[in-house]
Amino acid sequence: MEEAIFKLNNVYFSYLGKYPALCGVSMDILKGQKITILGANGSGKSTLLQLLDGLIFPDKGSIFAFDRQLNEEVLNDEAFSRKFRSKVGFVFQNPDVQLFCPTVEEDISFGPLHLGVNLDVVKKRVNDLADSLGIMSLLRRSAHQLSVGEKRKVAIASTLAVDPEVLLLDEPTAGLDPQTARHIIDIIIEANARGKTIITATHDLHIVEEIADTIYIMSNEKKIAKSGATQVLLADLDLLKTHNLMHVHRHKHKDEAHIHSHQHLDHHT
Repeated sequence: MEEAIFKLNNVYFSYLGKYPALCGVSMDILKGQKITILGANGSGKSTLLQLLDGLIFPDKGSIFAFDRQLNEEVLNDEAFSRKFRSKVGFVFQNPDVQLFCPTVEEDISFGPLHLGVNLDVVKKRVNDLADSLGIMSLLRRSAHQLSVGEKRKVAIASTLAVDPEVLLLDEPTAGLDPQTARHIIDIIIEANARGKTIITATHDLHIVEEIADTIYIMSNEKKIAKSGATQVLLADLDLLKTHNLMHVHRHKHKDEAHIHSHQHLDHHT
């Protein structure tokens, strides 16, 4: 039987106790899965990732990670916290949130050094990742001098440097040019091929077919509207329209205006 590394049971979360962000979410995430949390803006995707990363905690319901209930008390336990942070890596939607060191090299090194990884091992990881991501020339530069795409690659490198078992990615291709987005997608696929569990939050249908075997579609009610195999759910056009996941285009043909939907499933380089 496959191992469930996350178990969520009827999870509720609200900001400031009055702005609901998740309303009764239950799911099991198995080791090695490629999962996408798909939903329109404001449906709770980012909140769900933050809960899985132990950055915030449910108002109601429970989250178990690696057979331990995930809450503030258990993450205050230094031994468990260190183990959890070594196993779960989070790539934020805004890379500036996680890049704070004087140089790119130090940003990538920070996580594994903080977790006690041997310095020589860290140096090798930094060089290997920089080479793989094509950012070797950026190592001596400051992150604030980089483009959005370059920052996104550095943020991913800083997460992968920890060598986590689980990779959480929040809108990993948002705002990127097609070539950089293609590179990020390839990194996600390769990480999964090495046994990593991949959990991505996005509203971009371009990338889902490649990065997910299973989809959870979030509704405007901050709940899971439906879950299932990627190809099955992406073929359900009514479901995608209902949850604001299809683009609507207006064009003219022989002086008549036409409005039609596009799902844009193919990702082009």
